[in-house]
Amino acid sequence: MSRLPHRRRLAAAAVTLLATLAVGACSGNPAGDPGATTGEIDPNAVLRVTASSPFQNLDPAQLAPGGYPYLTLIYDRLTMVDSKDQIVPGLATSWTFAADGSYLELALRNDVTFHDGTPFDANAVKVNIERGQTLSTSTIKQDLADITGVTVVNAQTARLNLKPGTGAVLPSALATAAGMMVSPKAIADGVNLKLAPGDAGSGPYVVTEFVPNEKYVVKRAKGTYWDPNAGRLAGMEITRVPQGATRINGVINGQTDLSFVSSANEITEARQLGQAGQLKVTTRPFRSVLGILLRANKGDLKDKRVREAIARSIDPAAIKALFADTCTPTRSIYPNSPWADPAAKYPYEFDLAKAKALIAEVGGAKVSVSFSAGTNTEQPATAMQAAMSQAGITATLNPTPNSETEARFIAGDFELEVSNTFNPRLDPAGTVNNYLTGNYKLATNPEAIAPIAAKAGDPRSSVEERAKQYHQLWEQMFAEAWFIPICNLTNATIASPKVVGAEQLPWTNLGLFDLRTVAMTKG
Repeated sequence: MSRLPHRRRLAAAAVTLLATLAVGACSGNPAGDPGATTGEIDPNAVLRVTASSPFQNLDPAQLAPGGYPYLTLIYDRLTMVDSKDQIVPGLATSWTFAADGSYLELALRNDVTFHDGTPFDANAVKVNIERGQTLSTSTIKQDLADITGVTVVNAQTARLNLKPGTGAVLPSALATAAGMMVSPKAIADGVNLKLAPGDAGSGPYVVTEFVPNEKYVVKRAKGTYWDPNAGRLAGMEITRVPQGATRINGVINGQTDLSFVSSANEITEARQLGQAGQLKVTTRPFRSVLGILLRANKGDLKDKRVREAIARSIDPAAIKALFADTCTPTRSIYPNSPWADPAAKYPYEFDLAKAKALIAEVGGAKVSVSFSAGTNTEQPATAMQAAMSQAGITATLNPTPNSETEARFIAGDFELEVSNTFNPRLDPAGTVNNYLTGNYKLATNPEAIAPIAAKAGDPRSSVEERAKQYHQLWEQMFAEAWFIPICNLTNATIASPKVVGAEQLPWTNLGLFDLRTVAMTKG
């Protein structure tokens, strides 16, 4: 079989990607697959879910790491992502960039009302974006940084004015917490959005009980919801259960209807249960990359030779073996995509002898290896610590609670973290904004990469033009060892036979999930 030349393959992939990230998106089916129904849907059913992700609060503008999937039930977003990672309409039915890139115009639904009776319109978009940009504790500022202001053209048209040469990331960013809409009345009234948002959303459900990191209960909102595929249950009860084995046993015993696992033993067990017909089991590779986040400006990590030695000390094949082949080695954050350069080579392949020589050259090194205790990063963190020790690095393990790890790395408490949360965004401008220059601040020289990042994030540029700039950024990120990619884990969705629509949930390739379209059958 003949292969297309590189430029033609890149161009063909770019065409596909343009369809996903289209500067103008026509109306279409909203996110989520209602799933094949093998029985009559039970509108009185309550779905019982267990999950490991922490849920610390319910305010989309102040969202803690891991909390995103819980909010999709009560807040609608301007855009959404379907199970195939395509950006699709949400509250915005279409979006178009100005020819000169000066604004992104959103056409809005005219049939949505917040549960407190406030109509959703362009003013609501303006209020929410301004709140996300100005709230001192906002966690979505970076996602909205390209917007200089919001013009209310009319009730159903909002114009997001952009900094020159920016904004390409917005159609995908608005499918996250940055695009979640809260009632302007609730904001003005000072409703406690973190703990008791009540009727502040317009989503298919409203929250009735919330205990941070323990329990989250929602019931179907009154009235007819605009998306017939969503809100088909009487409610959901979501309980946080950190232990994967306990989550599996809950589904087996009928105490739970739906859960998710990702460790090797749990994936193996889930597959066996699926093959035996006891449960519905769907496995899906993570888009998130298991790897090492490094603070290149802390302690001994300031010396690039130490960072290179860490990268060379770790054998991805050994980490893969820990996961019974459910962690596919990768040296790219965008495999099989125009955002990755297929001709590029990772600079620091496994070479223990070279790692030892580098550490001997610098006279030794010390590093603390942080990870989330009790998660699927614990085993690889232990193996990586042992590998670093073999290279002559004094490496100590620092287990921390899963609900704290990411926030503490972002705050600068840790010099190194073994993490499975490096989440390549659909548009790489979001990846750069979040990990290199924004929240995580991995880049030690953000000023030096800023011109490249700016050129790459220009919505007037073609995908191919933008990709060339990102190829440079990924090359520098790997060469500087700000992030060391190891492998892509596998996620398994496990459900009782009565659950409908859980096979390919949006965001599950990130270890997250969007449950708004899940239902259950009678009987």
